[in-house]
Amino acid sequence: MALKPLSGIRVLDFCVMPPGASCTVLLADLGAEVIRVESPRLKGSPSVIFGQVQLSRAKRSITLDLKSEKAPEILARLAATTDVIVENFPPGYMDGRGFGYDQAKTARPDIIWCAITGFGQSGPYAERPAHDLSFMAHCGLLGGLSAEQPWHPGMSIALQAGALAAVISIQSALIERGRSGQGSFIDTSLSEAGTWMLTAGVNPLSEDPYLLSPTPDRRLYQCADGRFVAVASAEPRTWTALCEGLGLPELKDQLFNWDDAAAAEQKLAAIFATRDAAEWAETLSPLGAAVTVLNHGSQIIDDPQVKARGTVVEVAGCPCPASPVRLTSTGGEQTGTVTAPPHMVGDDTADVLASAGFATDEIAALEAEGLV
Repeated sequence: MALKPLSGIRVLDFCVMPPGASCTVLLADLGAEVIRVESPRLKGSPSVIFGQVQLSRAKRSITLDLKSEKAPEILARLAATTDVIVENFPPGYMDGRGFGYDQAKTARPDIIWCAITGFGQSGPYAERPAHDLSFMAHCGLLGGLSAEQPWHPGMSIALQAGALAAVISIQSALIERGRSGQGSFIDTSLSEAGTWMLTAGVNPLSEDPYLLSPTPDRRLYQCADGRFVAVASAEPRTWTALCEGLGLPELKDQLFNWDDAAAAEQKLAAIFATRDAAEWAETLSPLGAAVTVLNHGSQIIDDPQVKARGTVVEVAGCPCPASPVRLTSTGGEQTGTVTAPPHMVGDDTADVLASAGFATDEIAALEAEGLV
């Protein structure tokens, strides 16, 4: 069996929030040994972040009281056998606990430290309290997703964008370390990752950015079963196929030059309302029209494309999104999703400490003191 790209890389994971957890679960899928550092107060409970198995799978768990005076010394010994540290605390939090990047690189000069914060480590907003909606509002993403306000998205794209930026940064830092022997401090800002997402727009930073608005060729239509189809036939080829498939040849020449957009939408809406969403997608897609069923939640699980590709995997009885990273080696081995269930908090403490050079009696003493 071929080794995964990050096999042999040890990651200490201090993340208690989704962006950091999303980052480290991807690292685990790529083969890294991810070790969560958790409070001894949680010992014996499931090592699950926000109750989400998809953020917690494939990770080991150790306990350590970060507020104890001995914590910096213990962390330094752990860092000596660690390649990457990932944390999503406010700027300066780990330094305040006596173990920041400076202490980590003293223990291991080539260590890679990835800090994930809302606005970054510097600047006038660095210390501001903020959450997902804050980052999306600040970075321009919320305004770019909809011109009509107030608009409140059901999930935060900025958090996941930040997680992907962190993974890319860590991989880049590992490559650089292999070349130069140098470690890195990675400053990942969720807001900046969100701003980068604006590159998908047209003139996104101008006073009058181009925002895609609903038009007959690009909108949602409700079908007979109450579900919607997304019509994205916004080019002559796919629009012509759609008009022919719906029996509306009179609309073929109106693309980008609507005589009456509202009337065209009404015609399409009336026809789509006569059949179920899946029926329309199965009928119109082979003709060359871009028509896709809109899925919500569990509806995606039984989607034929999802099932064929294994886009959803089961972990500990829970459906979870699979890793989007698919690498196939020359030997035919594919890097996929690690479906190992979440550990119990503290399950791996003794083993990880031992691998970092702690003697059995030392580990027993730390346990007796309640430090791990």
